[in-house]
Amino acid sequence: MTERTGPDRSAAAAASIPSPDTALFQELVQSVNSIILRWDRQGRIIFMNQYGLDLFGFREEELIGKNVIGTIVAKTDSSGRDLVEMIEDILVRPDRYLLNRNENICRDGSTRWIQWSNKAIVDEQGNLREMLSIGIDMTPLREAEERLAEQKQLYQAIFDNTFDAHFLLHGRRYFAVNQAGLDLLGCTREELIGRSIGAFSLSTQGNLSAHEALDRFEKRLLRGEKIQTDWLVQRKNGEIRQCELKAQLVGLPEKRTALVSLIDVTEQRLLQQEIRQRQKLEAVGTLAGGIAHDFNNILMAILGYAELASAKLGSESAVARELEQIKNGSLRARDLVAQILTFSRRGEQSRQSIQIGLVVREALKLLRPTIPATIRIIDEISSQQFVLADPTQIHQLIVNLCTNSRLAIGDREGTIRIRLYDRPEPALESGGQEKGWVVLEVEDSGEGISPEIMDRIFDPYFTTRQHGEGSGLGLSVVHGIVRGHRGRISVRSRPGQQTVFTILFPVHGEARVRTGTMAAESEPDHDDRAETTGLRILLVDDEQPLRELTSEFLREQGHRVTGCANGAEALEIFSRAPDDWDLLLTDQAMPEMSGSRLIAGVRAIRTDLPIILCTGYNQVLDREQLAEFDLHKIMPKPISLHELDAEIRAIRGLF
Repeated sequence: MTERTGPDRSAAAAASIPSPDTALFQELVQSVNSIILRWDRQGRIIFMNQYGLDLFGFREEELIGKNVIGTIVAKTDSSGRDLVEMIEDILVRPDRYLLNRNENICRDGSTRWIQWSNKAIVDEQGNLREMLSIGIDMTPLREAEERLAEQKQLYQAIFDNTFDAHFLLHGRRYFAVNQAGLDLLGCTREELIGRSIGAFSLSTQGNLSAHEALDRFEKRLLRGEKIQTDWLVQRKNGEIRQCELKAQLVGLPEKRTALVSLIDVTEQRLLQQEIRQRQKLEAVGTLAGGIAHDFNNILMAILGYAELASAKLGSESAVARELEQIKNGSLRARDLVAQILTFSRRGEQSRQSIQIGLVVREALKLLRPTIPATIRIIDEISSQQFVLADPTQIHQLIVNLCTNSRLAIGDREGTIRIRLYDRPEPALESGGQEKGWVVLEVEDSGEGISPEIMDRIFDPYFTTRQHGEGSGLGLSVVHGIVRGHRGRISVRSRPGQQTVFTILFPVHGEARVRTGTMAAESEPDHDDRAETTGLRILLVDDEQPLRELTSEFLREQGHRVTGCANGAEALEIFSRAPDDWDLLLTDQAMPEMSGSRLIAGVRAIRTDLPIILCTGYNQVLDREQLAEFDLHKIMPKPISLHELDAEIRAIRGLF
């Protein structure tokens, strides 16, 4: 029995010892960093290696014999997919699930994303015995993919919704664009993708062609540089926009992509250009105003002594013609200074509510005889609005613009078209009245303006005309008048074809109808019946030649004149005997005490004294403040002695 039982026990003991191949297999199964799962046709777990147990957090006895549903597989995953149905389908059609990925659950309720490779184990008849599933934990990869997807969505949202235009290019062809880019170019995505960057670029970029500029950019990008420059974009409708371009290479070295960003700075550059233009004119205006006082005093002396000499010698004198030329030259110089002060906004202005259409019609009526018959003048005046303006300056503006057009057309046949119409959009610059604009357009069929000089046309003394054809002040004066009236001016031109100046004036609130807008003020008639007794005049001027000239002239007219070199001296003399004077004739800009301060001191003593204020530069002259002084006249220098005599005759008639 013993002999019988001995061998049996040995056989049993031998059977319990795993063979070398089996031990190797078990070691492999237990040590691999993958889940090894066997489950039967009913979905019950037959085996799971230690890696799988550790991953899911179960002990072997908690899983073996249990269904995968409810242990490592939930009934539905987080997206709502039916996993029970999936398990049943795997057992029926395992060939469809050689590889699948699904969400699995751990003992503590956490989830893991596992990628399963499934192998059906069948018997000799081909029937399913069990499933062998090998799983790889894809949770870290899944989380990385989700983070990548979130970042991609974020960057896509930034790319799509930024206000700047962004483009991605392979080579020089577009393959991605945001909405701002489509808006900038004025095209659809289908019209852009696949096209070259040159398709929506102006053919000339600065002093290079677009092709040459792109060649240079490409070389710089390949060297790793970041590009920032100006770029001219031509939209689908032909409109040209000025942009700031930024470009750099992005992506992996083996597949580099050019990121190009465009910012439309057209309006910004126009504003900067306007500011620079204003600064230049302001600088010239400051210079002009600074010399105007002294220059006008010099002109007044020349003009005055020429008039005195002419009066003494008589018209039959041999030098009368020469004296007349001196007077004419002085008057031309006076007009030139007046134009300089106009564009610097320091000229005399007398604004009133005028129906600007009447002024334009009257200016054109006076202009027609001066325009050659080969040039047609067409007026299209429809606006009946009123603006707050100086009629004389509006007349000057029309004359200057039409003269500029006439010179642009030259000896050829051509057309000057003047339009005046209403634009109802709010005029915020008009002091809050917001009643819209009156638009004045002057269009000519002349030679046009080249882009190279467009930003210089309003510069003082800049001209493309030959010597003697223009002073270079015409458009500068226009610019100054428009600014002085709180308007806007713009120019568009096609070289060799046409130029259009567009000016906007803010509509004035309360209109006062005038029957005559540009009729020249008649000079006061000489009152030959007035008393011959001269006036007692207190004359104040810091310029000795002018003081002596004016005194000599007035004395010859029978007046008694006392001259003073400054306002302080004059106020002291006046204060001693206020009633001894019939007229105060004073300069404005003087040392120690200005004319306006002198007038204030005089008015504090006597309110009925006639006062004439002379000024060659009225920047510091506040006309509203001086209005309360009840001045008889404000006369800009240089003053003609005959004009001064006419004013004094009018005052003498009051006595």
